[in-house]
Amino acid sequence: MSFVNLHCHSHYSLLDGFGSPKDIVLRAKELGYPAAALTDHGVTYGLIELYDACMANGMKPILGCEMYIAPRTRFDKEAKVDVRPYHLTLLAKNNVGYKNLLKLVTQANLEGFYYKPRIDLGLLKAHSEGLIALSGCITAQLPRTILSGNEEDIHNVVKTYIDIFGKENYFFEVQDHPLMEDQNIVNQKIKQLAAEYGILIVATNDSHYPRPEDSEAHDIMLCIQTQTNVNDENRMRYVGDFSIPDVKEFEKAMADFPGAIENTLKVADMCNVKLDFGTNLIPSFKTPQNEKAEDYLRQLCLEGLKNRFAQAEVPLNYFERLDFELKTVNSMGFDTYFLIVSDFVRYAKSKEIVVGPGRGSAAGSIIAWSLNITDVDPISYGLFFERFLNPERVSMPDIDIDFADTRRGEVLEYVIEKYGRDNVAQITTFGTLAPKAAIRDVGRALGFPYAEVDKIAKAVPAPVLGKYDPLEEYVKDNVDFKKLYEGDPRAKKVIDYAMKLEGTVRQVGTHACAVVISEKPLTEYTALQNSASDGNEIVTQYSAKPIEALGLLKMDFLGLRNLTVIEKTCKIVARTRNEKVEISKISLENPLVFKLLQDGDTTGVFQLESAGMRRYLKQLKPTVFDDIVAMGALYRPGPMEWIPDYIKGKHNPDKVHYLHPSFKSILENTYGVAVYQEQILQLARDFAGFSLGEADILRKAVGKKISSLLAEQREKFIKGAVKNGHDEKFAKQVFEDVIEPFAGYGFNKAHAVCYGLIAYQTAYLKALYPVEFMTALLCSDSGNTEKVVMEIKECNEMGIDVLPPSINESFAHFTVVDKAKIRFGLVAIKGLGDGPVKEIIDAREKGGGFKSLQDFLERVPVKILNKKVLQALALSGALDEFGDRKQLAENYDELSKYAKSFQALEDNGQVNLFATLTEEQSVPSFTMRKVLPATLMEKLKGEKDFLGMYVSGHPLKGFRKYIAKKANLISSLTKKHVGKKIIVVGLVCDMKKILTRAGSNMATFAIEDPTARIRALAFSKFLSQFGNMFTEDGLYSISGRLDFRQGQYQLMCDELKVLSYDNMVKNAKEAGSYDDKDKSVTFIRFLDDILAEKEEAENLGSPEVTEVAHLEGISVNEDSESPVHEKPVEENYVIEIENNVPHEKMKNLKEFLEQNKGDTPVTLILKNKKIKLPFGVKVSENFKKGVSDILFSSIS
Repeated sequence: MSFVNLHCHSHYSLLDGFGSPKDIVLRAKELGYPAAALTDHGVTYGLIELYDACMANGMKPILGCEMYIAPRTRFDKEAKVDVRPYHLTLLAKNNVGYKNLLKLVTQANLEGFYYKPRIDLGLLKAHSEGLIALSGCITAQLPRTILSGNEEDIHNVVKTYIDIFGKENYFFEVQDHPLMEDQNIVNQKIKQLAAEYGILIVATNDSHYPRPEDSEAHDIMLCIQTQTNVNDENRMRYVGDFSIPDVKEFEKAMADFPGAIENTLKVADMCNVKLDFGTNLIPSFKTPQNEKAEDYLRQLCLEGLKNRFAQAEVPLNYFERLDFELKTVNSMGFDTYFLIVSDFVRYAKSKEIVVGPGRGSAAGSIIAWSLNITDVDPISYGLFFERFLNPERVSMPDIDIDFADTRRGEVLEYVIEKYGRDNVAQITTFGTLAPKAAIRDVGRALGFPYAEVDKIAKAVPAPVLGKYDPLEEYVKDNVDFKKLYEGDPRAKKVIDYAMKLEGTVRQVGTHACAVVISEKPLTEYTALQNSASDGNEIVTQYSAKPIEALGLLKMDFLGLRNLTVIEKTCKIVARTRNEKVEISKISLENPLVFKLLQDGDTTGVFQLESAGMRRYLKQLKPTVFDDIVAMGALYRPGPMEWIPDYIKGKHNPDKVHYLHPSFKSILENTYGVAVYQEQILQLARDFAGFSLGEADILRKAVGKKISSLLAEQREKFIKGAVKNGHDEKFAKQVFEDVIEPFAGYGFNKAHAVCYGLIAYQTAYLKALYPVEFMTALLCSDSGNTEKVVMEIKECNEMGIDVLPPSINESFAHFTVVDKAKIRFGLVAIKGLGDGPVKEIIDAREKGGGFKSLQDFLERVPVKILNKKVLQALALSGALDEFGDRKQLAENYDELSKYAKSFQALEDNGQVNLFATLTEEQSVPSFTMRKVLPATLMEKLKGEKDFLGMYVSGHPLKGFRKYIAKKANLISSLTKKHVGKKIIVVGLVCDMKKILTRAGSNMATFAIEDPTARIRALAFSKFLSQFGNMFTEDGLYSISGRLDFRQGQYQLMCDELKVLSYDNMVKNAKEAGSYDDKDKSVTFIRFLDDILAEKEEAENLGSPEVTEVAHLEGISVNEDSESPVHEKPVEENYVIEIENNVPHEKMKNLKEFLEQNKGDTPVTLILKNKKIKLPFGVKVSENFKKGVSDILFSSIS
């Protein structure tokens, strides 16, 4: 006997389902069933996955949903009344029913959501066509009414559903859950009702996991989702078997219900939904004169191409390329696609929203360039259309567009208005359990101690290229992880459950950029819901892949912060200099830009600001735009190892070696290094006779590493090369040494050029308009204190002062004052708010700058001049020009009263009258109480409290040397100190006191000295001993053990000593260890960030000579205080040691220097330090050539 389980949940039933739709299909296939059903709670997330899995396994898909029925109407949402909706199992009988299911689920989520997505009986009746209903589980309306014992109500419920669906589409549902006493009562009553009404019974198991052995993993998952653990008595749990049952056993359980199992097959036969995945569902585009889309597209492209060349004649090859692309696009049916994209890009630019120059392979299209969708000439940069749309393999085009991140929403709103709110939505994403998260969640669910679980999670190997392998592979292949798994039974238990739960859907989110646009209402194709993150956003229930598979138009509207910085900079320049910067028309050959890049001054420059990248730029010394493009493409794990070769080739192009002469024309611009995917396409075309379309298929085969496809392409490549006159052995070598390694990690040149252009544009603005650029950068990052700190430090190094806010000079956000000054914006002041800031700026713009404190109090509306606002303005420094901060803050009452009395008189028209009288009779002035002036510490504390950081100085300025004698400078700590006792001296900040589950106290905080900041933990023992003297902003000496966990350094505190700031100043001065000219400590970064940057520079960004001992036999004195970028004195001969210089070369250099001893002092520069040799040398041209030959020989 066979069977179909018609009531089945997957992990898309987020609270209580386990297993993917594919797992359900495989379980059903394993049991020999002809079909598989999916009925998740109130959602359709997994229906396409189930459909695909069924098609792949030769089974029938049954698409359904377990709906929630509101007790009254879906609009009733009264607490304690409408909180227990009924369940109802719905199955799509045909395509009409499937579409009705999508509409019902949409309405349930958009209109009826109240704890659960709910429909009501009226809506159900309106959309019942093509649907089959099963009476449902124990919480459905009929079972709950049966258990209530009211016979009249029972019959009314049955009649209601018969009326909605008809007898032929309504089935009574019985389930086998012997441990649930109520289920047996319901089953017996249903048997009676079936006989009375002539309605067929179907047997289901309300499956919440595929296999019986999944029960424990399902129970762990329930604990994870409900934030409980297995030891909790009163937690949610499933008692009994809720798997997809084996019909042999199930038949015995359903012996009292003859035909109930066979009837599941009848229902399955009734369900015949057919989905079409081959149809192009791109919306139509209304052309101005109702022209055909292809004709209008050609017209726009020809006009656009001519505009690109302005007055110059368009070269013939551009017209030929355009004609080829237009014919290809038309043959694929994508004319309207380009018109739609062109339309909203044109709208964005008309509203002065900065649009990126392009993204991804779309920049290889001359159509996109002609339509101003992209700003990169594909022919001049050698970009291929086939990399974007392959004529050999039809697939939907994919043009992703970057917009200024603060204005992306405006473009999206335009598209919604144009195509209809029912036809446009954002796309859902699903967060799944990654390996480490799975381990941590399982450990918590099992009730294991944090430290034990943390140890297991940390044993998971680091991700490669940002991706973890499955835990199962680590257990097999990673020696350390395998040892832990096999040697620790408790770890094995955690890992076993984690392996089962890995990949389980944990949460629903909204795709960061994906938008779907449809010709018809989207509910024809997908259910909709409100976004989990923003209730005003509508999102699809299908994720991006199913949306694309259905043929719908998916667009990526990306918000790029750097474009906002560009937009903001250009606006500031227009205001401060009265200049219009047309960023898309700037010269790509500006020497100031390349000087900035060569110096590595790239903080804030798109893609070029990491420490490693800066180091490489200094070595490369870029001189052309192509250098920026190549560095952006190479600076990634994998290709990064070729950067030194690129740099050597740049400086010595004549020494570059090519594997074959025909490769030179392709690889010459990148100095013999295959950087781009487009170069691989060219190699396959020129060397093996591939078309560019075939070459792109080869590239994809290598990238995906599918062995069968790879073998097929390898054979084709070798045959093509031989046919082109190449030796077979050499052809194999080219495939293995060039095609395979480079195609696997080669970068999309089109994307590299586009993003290289943004990098150049940001560098251009920084080089030519530094104060405006840094102001825009600070505005963009104003919500990120760590970034603001770093950027203010950069401003100081650029000779730009960043000052506290000013009532007269600050606008809402960071404000340019002059070419060397930036002010904090008024909205940066905590406690001020947008309303008061607007009132202040409006008053200033209306009547000019405030001439005095009285002028300010008279003109700014009194309604905002309360204690909170006045103290915030005073203590942040915004009123500095009117008096002492402390005096102003403490006289808030006097200031407020004066403003109130003056403005009351003005409202009554009495001020003008008083103005005509003598001075003695004018409006009464006010006097402020005398208050001791604010100390430096009080001023700085005010800035910290109201601006989030010290701005005009730092309390520990000048103490670096003094603290270094008493304790460990935080910046000097490294992994070598982990586990050891250390002492730090500094200020406590960001303190949070916590009550643990065990009822004990602990505190987290940070402590900062003049060099860095570190996180710290204080447990109950420490707090009980020192808690009464331990406060925010206190100055302390703290000792403890340095720990490193979850990627962060932490001080585990043991002892504390309270320090006096005044005494410390006195002692430091007496010891000669106080430096009042120190300017290096205003902005303090976390130790984690400092060390991460160093590690990136040393290990990723710029492999360096790591041992001074390479110069064996020469004793050296390291001068760590001498910075590398300092200009050496002329009588010194300086040798800069290149990165990654082999030991043998260093040995040769040492011998050469000793053979040429003389009177000229020698300084080696390596490892970011100057090293003075104990002897001099004889400098001559031959000597210089000898050093060069040793250090730069064997360049290939």
